[in-house]
Amino acid sequence: MKSISIFLGLSLLLTTPAMAGLFGGDAKCEDETVALELKNKYCYIDKVAAERSLAALQQQYTNEKANLEKQIQDLNARILALEGELALLKSTTKEEGNSLKSTIKDLEKTLGLLRSKSSSKEKQLLEENAKLRARLSKELEALRTQQTTEREEHSTTLAEVKNRNQEEMNKLNADLHRLEEEINSLKKLSKDQKNELERLQSQEKELAQKLEKEIQNGEIRLKKFHNKLIINVDNRISFDSGKAELKNSVKVAFDKIRKILLAYPENSIHVEGHTDSDKLGGGKYKDNWELSSQRALAVLRYLTQNKAMDSSRFSAIGYGAHHPLVPNDSAANKGLNRRVDIVVVPRVR
Repeated sequence: MKSISIFLGLSLLLTTPAMAGLFGGDAKCEDETVALELKNKYCYIDKVAAERSLAALQQQYTNEKANLEKQIQDLNARILALEGELALLKSTTKEEGNSLKSTIKDLEKTLGLLRSKSSSKEKQLLEENAKLRARLSKELEALRTQQTTEREEHSTTLAEVKNRNQEEMNKLNADLHRLEEEINSLKKLSKDQKNELERLQSQEKELAQKLEKEIQNGEIRLKKFHNKLIINVDNRISFDSGKAELKNSVKVAFDKIRKILLAYPENSIHVEGHTDSDKLGGGKYKDNWELSSQRALAVLRYLTQNKAMDSSRFSAIGYGAHHPLVPNDSAANKGLNRRVDIVVVPRVR
């Protein structure tokens, strides 16, 4: 690149007007003598300048050439050094490779010896490991079975507790609703009506005293609802399944009830028969309506056997499964819904 620069400088110098005239230009002048002197003068000046520039370019070329030669020498020396290092590395790598091959052979021999010596021990360890895995698998399966059983038991217990709680909640809500309605009704009662309700409360107390045993056994329940007294008789002590004939065991309780009803001749008595939602499986009665009606009539007829009892105060009706106390979703609830209610309605003026 520096040589090209020198060449271009010389070319530019030779293309100046003075140098062009010096080497055969066409300049003409009327006074040849003056023109020649001027030409010689300026040609000399351009020549000196050109020589100086040429000398400077030559010196620059010489310096740069020396620098390039020095760099080439340095690069050659570096190449020789690298070639020496590469040869040394090849020699070292070869020696290390041979050493590694020898080491690998020794290790392979040692491994072979260890394998031959440890084959029986390894077999023993594998057998012990298999036995241990089998025992652990068996224990794990037993734990899983136990966990599943416990979870199912807990789920069943939890479901039973929830059902009992729900039943209690339903009862409490029903009682709360009944009390609220009674409170609202009491606010509207006349003096005579209040007197009748007081008589009804006395009647309830007498019944509670006379039927204390049956009430404690859960066979009879007393409750007030809409200013009425309801004597709830459980079917367990009243009738056999699918039948409407009174059991002898319940007649003692009905005798106590009848005696108290006689003491309050102003009240009306409604006997209501109720069943659960299960359909009848054949038998004497066509459906739950007919069965509940016949049971209500059986109770009514027994209570009115006493001639002192005014039969005009009595009425009987069968509701079938359409007036349950609680949902028919369990055996316990269905037992509560199978009942005969003796509803005492006070005289209202």
